[in-house]
Amino acid sequence: MSYEVVHTNVFSLEEGGGNPCPVVLNADDLTTEEMQRMTKDFAHETAFVLKPTRSDCDVKFRFFVPLHEMEMCIHATIGSTTVLVKRGLIKHSPLQVETLLGPVKVEWEVRGSDVDVTVEQFSPEFKDENPSKEEVCKALGIGMDDIHDFPVQSVSASRYKLIIPLKSVETLNRLTPVYEYLWKLCDEYHTTGFYPFAIEQNNGQSVQARQFPKRAGYNEDPATGVAACALGAYLTEHNVFSSLSEGWNSYRVIQGVAMDRPSIIVAETCSKENKVIRTRIKGNALETR
Repeated sequence: MSYEVVHTNVFSLEEGGGNPCPVVLNADDLTTEEMQRMTKDFAHETAFVLKPTRSDCDVKFRFFVPLHEMEMCIHATIGSTTVLVKRGLIKHSPLQVETLLGPVKVEWEVRGSDVDVTVEQFSPEFKDENPSKEEVCKALGIGMDDIHDFPVQSVSASRYKLIIPLKSVETLNRLTPVYEYLWKLCDEYHTTGFYPFAIEQNNGQSVQARQFPKRAGYNEDPATGVAACALGAYLTEHNVFSSLSEGWNSYRVIQGVAMDRPSIIVAETCSKENKVIRTRIKGNALETR
């Protein structure tokens, strides 16, 4: 069976927003080199849907950015799941999805013309060794006074991202990264991108964020599920909103505004005895052509 490419847009907040994601169905006969070449041509993170090789999984997803393969990509998982549901190729929820990180639970529900997708991630890990605020300021083109009192810290719920608290949304949207230096810091501190954020004042548990990935083939990403998931764990761990409760906590993450591609991601964390034990991301995708 020949492969089929379906273009999707994920996490869109409004028209023109969201993160594009080509989804390649029936990709079993494609080689890794062919997948990488196709992704480079698309110039977007791309998902390839294959038959599972594990008996405990329903489907297998592989994820690529233009320059390399990734272990996990949440927005591509949401795009792929939506395509499979819309075509009637999967009929039960939850799914067990085979990824390079192992099985990932994906729940979905049809709501009108939308497919609501929830992607489970892993218990978070927090790095003790992180770039200094001076290094971060140099990488982002800002001053020390622009950084909030919360810590600069790499967090992973599937892949490490450097979470950087800023004092204002205005500062966030005027960042001028020095990319080579930023990527150098990512290499030195073993993280896969910078994820600065700022609290949206008077808007509940809501933040704005930007994602600068390490050598992905593009300099900024309009919506990043793995980073938003790490951010959700950070917000809970450091009680940023001073409203931490046992059970599930939910955060609204707005991304892509500075790129004119406004996106919305819902990051949720489950706490037990003041410890984050589960993480997940919720979102939607639309087929675009």
